[in-house]
Amino acid sequence: MTPKQVCGIIPARLRSSRFPQKPLALIAGRPLIEWVVRGCLRAKRVGRWIVATDDRRIADAVAHLGVETVMTPARLKSGSDRVAHIARTLTERWIVNWQGDEWLPDGRPIDRLLEALADDKQASVATLARPLARTEAENPNRVKVVLSRTGRALYFSRASIPHDASGTTPTLLHLGAYAFERQALLRFASWPMTVLERQERLEQLRLLEHDVPIVVRICRVQTFGVDTPADAQHLETYLKRTGRAGGR
Repeated sequence: MTPKQVCGIIPARLRSSRFPQKPLALIAGRPLIEWVVRGCLRAKRVGRWIVATDDRRIADAVAHLGVETVMTPARLKSGSDRVAHIARTLTERWIVNWQGDEWLPDGRPIDRLLEALADDKQASVATLARPLARTEAENPNRVKVVLSRTGRALYFSRASIPHDASGTTPTLLHLGAYAFERQALLRFASWPMTVLERQERLEQLRLLEHDVPIVVRICRVQTFGVDTPADAQHLETYLKRTGRAGGR
């Protein structure tokens, strides 16, 4: 797997029911989407990056970074649908889907994703997780994952999993980032919504319901998923406290 074989796609939709115009929300003086793109461009294993959006204002917000942008239909329902729409036209074998609302400080989480696929020759999909504070386990905006002994996903849920009467079992937060073999991504996008996917509102369950293995790697690099205005304020506070507000 070389960088020339990998294309990263950042889906960014303007409309959000919980946080209208979220990609353009200013965080420490810069739009959220700009922060995300800056982090993605630092990945060493990705040779090409594309922002997939449905609004020209998002494309304009990242134009000065030199990243490619592609306008995608507003009717597409999910970030993965947006990524697959572009992937159909690509020749790269491997596709990274990094959500446009997941801030990252640098490219290490993305490189970790691709290392997972390189290490597990039987898997065509990889994703990330990290330890979650027990106080956050009941938050439905924080998606949880449980793993097999070999590091593959058993289940994802908005509920607190696994149930642990002793209160000592670690909870893992799922980070909404994926690396796919391109053909696996296109198959996934062609399948209709599944029962568990509809119940949990988690599209990755579509893969598990079709018995597609998802290899999961633990990533201890601090990232921030921005789902609500409160999350945006939390990220801004973190950037200022750690001296990253200037964009370093």
